[in-house]
Amino acid sequence: MAKNKTPTQVIKQWINEFLSRPNSVFGGLPPCPYAQKAMIENKVQFVELNATADWTTIYQLIWNTDFDDKDVLCVIVDPRQFTAQETASMADALNERFMPRDIVILEDHPKIPEQVKGVKLNNGKYTLFLAQRLSKLNRFSRMLESGPYYRNWSRTYLESVKGFRGRSTSRS
Repeated sequence: MAKNKTPTQVIKQWINEFLSRPNSVFGGLPPCPYAQKAMIENKVQFVELNATADWTTIYQLIWNTDFDDKDVLCVIVDPRQFTAQETASMADALNERFMPRDIVILEDHPKIPEQVKGVKLNNGKYTLFLAQRLSKLNRFSRMLESGPYYRNWSRTYLESVKGFRGRSTSRS
C-alpha cells in the first residue's frame, strides 16, 4: 500500500481488497460478508485518532455515534499508541459499558493474531476499534451459522470472536 495514503484510505483498501473478496476458508464467502455493502451505502463512519486520544476519546466517539444512521464506527489508531494488551483491555472496558446499550466493540491490533485456518484477518497496519449494534451483528452472525462460513473456525477462536457477545460482561 502506498505510503501517501491516509489511514482511512488504507483501511478502505483492506476492506475492498481482502475483507470483501470471497475466500474458500469461509465457505466461498468474504471474511466479512457485510463490509462492502455497508461501505457502498455510506454506513461506515471512519475516524482517525490523533496522538493525544485516549480511552475517553473513544468512549465519547461511540457515545455520540448514531447507530441508527451508521452500521459501524471504525476508529483508526496508530498501533504504537496502545499496546496489544491495552487495546484488548480498552475494548473489554468499552464493552462493559456499551453492550447493555446494544453496542459491541471489536478490536484489531497488529500484534493480536486473528486467523482462521492460516488466513490472517488483521489489517496489519493500524489498531482498530469497531463499534456496531450488538443485536444486528448477532443477527447477521446467526444467518452465517446456517452455511459453511464458520466450518473452519477453531472453537477457541470462535469463542473469542462470538462467545463474549452473548454476555454483557468482560471477555476476561
